[in-house]
Amino acid sequence: MATLSQNLEYAAALTGVKLARLLSPKAADRLGTGLGNLAYRVLTSRRRIALENLERALGEQLSAEERTHVTQGVFRNIGRSLVEFSRFGKTTLDDVRRMVTGPGEELFARAQAEGKGGIVVTAHFGNWEMLGIWVAACGYPIDFLIGTQHNQKVDSLLVGFRKAMGVDIIRLSTSSRQVFKALKANHITGLVSDQHAASGGVVLDFMGRKASTPRGPALFSIRTGAPLIPLLLRRERYDRHVVIPGQLIYPPNSGDEEADIAAMTGAYTGFFEENIRKYPDQWMWTHRRWKVPDNWVAENQPARS
Repeated sequence: MATLSQNLEYAAALTGVKLARLLSPKAADRLGTGLGNLAYRVLTSRRRIALENLERALGEQLSAEERTHVTQGVFRNIGRSLVEFSRFGKTTLDDVRRMVTGPGEELFARAQAEGKGGIVVTAHFGNWEMLGIWVAACGYPIDFLIGTQHNQKVDSLLVGFRKAMGVDIIRLSTSSRQVFKALKANHITGLVSDQHAASGGVVLDFMGRKASTPRGPALFSIRTGAPLIPLLLRRERYDRHVVIPGQLIYPPNSGDEEADIAAMTGAYTGFFEENIRKYPDQWMWTHRRWKVPDNWVAENQPARS
């Protein structure tokens, strides 16, 4: 049974959703910007994390004033993305086709032509949820790998937005079996892989510092032969988002699975880094990405089987 706080959280979320869906797209975008500005002022711990991350990663490139400006942009992007997400269903697949531009669709066709599906790997960059919806709007079956929210009512609300746009859901708790099934059916699967991996991650350089990255995308690719499809979606304005495609990444099949996982993970992580440096206000700097200790050594990697 939901607690009082969970019911209040759900009521607040539902009220915000109803308001966002009453507005025009442009007005809804202004609402998202306002929410982002409010979050920047109120969520002081997240603001501090973002500023600290920016200083350590881009301190030589950006002044303190520029880092503050980027952080404000980060919060605005998150607010705008949340409002856009809440409008899925009212925003149709045809709308998404008009709003999203750029190359990348051919990568899905190439992956499907090989009959093993494909694995879209992206980051918390621009509107990452709309990127997955765009795959569906292009006419390809896609399955999102997602976690479960602590509030079941809110979780159901969020899942409903995705399903309204023709997306199937794979829970991270059951991801292995379901991902293999989806790829065997020649589907496209999609997941976000830019946050800290608490255990078993691949430790690589990211933005000049050691970071632990999930090994799942590369491992799924190696076990199935489905290529990784690195993609990002850059926000330009409320009604225009630009796809940034990477190159298909195939398993090297070197005979050393751990080395192959590291190589593939490094390839798409490098793609993320290149574009985060170009458009720093598009990435979610508000989480603690770098938790690997400074004295980390290679022997700490998982043992090779």
